Amino acid sequence: MEKNFLVTISNDADILYGVRFVCSFFDEISDHKITLLHICRRDDLGMEETLSKMWQGPNNGVKGQLTTKAKRSIDRAIELLSHHKMSIDNIMTKTSAERYGKVRDILTEGTKGHYDAIVLGRRASYSLQWMFERPADETAGEIIRDSCCITPIWICPEPLPDLKNVLVCIDGSENSFRAVDHVGFILASQEHQNVTLFYVDTGGSSKTADIFSKGVAILDEHGISSERIGRDTGRGVTVVGTILREIEKGGYAAVAVGFHGEGAGFAKSLNLAGGTTVKLISRVKNTSLWCCP
Repeated sequence: MEKNFLVTISNDADILYGVRFVCSFFDEISDHKITLLHICRRDDLGMEETLSKMWQGPNNGVKGQLTTKAKRSIDRAIELLSHHKMSIDNIMTKTSAERYGKVRDILTEGTKGHYDAIVLGRRASYSLQWMFERPADETAGEIIRDSCCITPIWICPEPLPDLKNVLVCIDGSENSFRAVDHVGFILASQEHQNVTLFYVDTGGSSKTADIFSKGVAILDEHGISSERIGRDTGRGVTVVGTILREIEKGGYAAVAVGFHGEGAGFAKSLNLAGGTTVKLISRVKNTSLWCCP
């Protein structure tokens, strides 16, 4: 099934970590659609100068004003995707000046575009972390209360060539099972990528077998064969430390978590407004973090 991704890009054409992750993770992405999104931030010290240096040539289908820096990044992103057999016909580009704040602008586009995932480079994730580390902040609170963020967010550092497969953290909550469902949907046609269901044992649940069984059933609905599914349980002093050790041990390309958990311990800390996920954003080094609402 065709996937539809919103991939943010910065002014730095040499980074583009989100684009690079898509190219490294998928064996074949020509059946997918990608929208490249560039937003010129208000706090960019060179914004006035940047906006004044508009690209004077043809926009080649770009929606919005195209600056010279954005043009270089877009050209480089398209070059990377084309080398990975991504048809130019499946790539759309959008550019705009920041309107409501970079995070709000990205989430707004992600919601109205019906994307399967919003792919952020690590630099873009700094803004995301800033927002969610302030749960009392009016904007963050409004986004969470209004359920504006309904699309999974992938936060991508520079990808390493040897990393593969996806670790999914589950705790028995419906939100964590939605993370399983998202991973199953993404990996359905990616036979080279496996998935491991990971449960952090904090001593508060006796239903581990049931949790794993439900996770496997969800993956089975997406056609993920049993040979591609692993199950593992971890214990540690902290939830974040336990997850990080498992990531390093398994050499995973991505780790998926839910926005909110259920109950206490591991489930309670899975909360983008200031828990495990925010800590993972700052501490995961080479693995993509998939945050699933």
